[in-house]
Amino acid sequence: MIYKMARRNIARLAVLLTALLSVCWWVNAGSGMGLVPAQSIKGRKSVSPEARVRVRQAVAAVGLIFVRDNSSPPGRRMRPRGSAVMVRSDGIVVTNHHVILDSRPRKLYANIFFNLAKDGVASDAPSSLYRLRPIVIDRDKDLALLRIESDSEGNPLPDPLVFPTIEMGDSNSIDLLDDLVIIGFPEQGGSTITLSQGVVEGRNVLEDWIKTDARVIHGNSGGAAVDSEGKLIGIPTKVNADSQPIDSDGDGFPDAIRHYGAVGWLRPSSLVAAMLAQLDPNGSNASREMSVVKMMPQTPSIKVSGIVKAASSGKPIAGARIGLVPLGSKTVTESNLLTWGGTNADGKFALNKPVPPGRYTLRASALGYEAYMSDVEIDPKGEPVTIELRPSSRK
Repeated sequence: MIYKMARRNIARLAVLLTALLSVCWWVNAGSGMGLVPAQSIKGRKSVSPEARVRVRQAVAAVGLIFVRDNSSPPGRRMRPRGSAVMVRSDGIVVTNHHVILDSRPRKLYANIFFNLAKDGVASDAPSSLYRLRPIVIDRDKDLALLRIESDSEGNPLPDPLVFPTIEMGDSNSIDLLDDLVIIGFPEQGGSTITLSQGVVEGRNVLEDWIKTDARVIHGNSGGAAVDSEGKLIGIPTKVNADSQPIDSDGDGFPDAIRHYGAVGWLRPSSLVAAMLAQLDPNGSNASREMSVVKMMPQTPSIKVSGIVKAASSGKPIAGARIGLVPLGSKTVTESNLLTWGGTNADGKFALNKPVPPGRYTLRASALGYEAYMSDVEIDPKGEPVTIELRPSSRK
């Protein structure tokens, strides 16, 4: 019996050592598993003292969402659901749609409250809570804007009441390995604010995601992801953990879980700015009187098409390759190529994936011609694009 137990422990130790060596190899090789290469980890910049001050200022605008179940009696204690960020001084906060959604009836919670944490500590005491009302929701992007409309008892607030806010950053200008800090109230972090430092690991421009290695865990959904200047660049929304059950003794029942890591997903702050644009810009009482929640319309996707021809003769060019990348991209990589295609015998093309309307950088190349690069506006009408290539000067 003792021999059998020893043999089982040795087998489990071997599995753990193999997993450790495997992870170390992937980190050092910088493979496509989503792990940051070792040289990137060593070269990661720490947050400077100046940046720490700006991040602390951003902390003051992050709070905790409390809800009461739709079926619960009024006296029932509220429970925390997730984080939220004050984005306008007249009481507009942003969070994730799933934070304020009661999953069982698939309806918004009837009672939603917000505590703007004091010194990083959240409280569900009625005297420290504000009642929230949803005003703009984007279900597809899992985002919601809410307005503080009263204290927890429904009494009107003093007017004007100015709340601390976070400054909006430009999520379109972030780059790989840019530093960021996630601010929120994860479930396992108790009632105090929790900060997690990381970097930008990648972007999915077409689906509006920013990837990060900073810890995104349950409860800090709806919080703030800020850059080194303390500006809002994203809303922590979901996490994909990479793990595998281990059945080391072969009895059919997993006795351990091997964790490879996780990828955190942020919604860019540009989406929040678009939602704020749905409100009155001056914060007047007009938006306070809205009784119906606005739903963000779905953004139409456009299939980019057009023709490639010679600049001198106007003749169509067959076999040209065309690609669309984020605006300002100087190179084309596998990660930033949004959609691509080639021309037929008549010089016409249709790129393989539709994209939302907006400004992009268009790249094109063909044998015997100079490489082409131009910033273009893809509008909802889907007008064809004309590309003129000049003959190459190389002999």
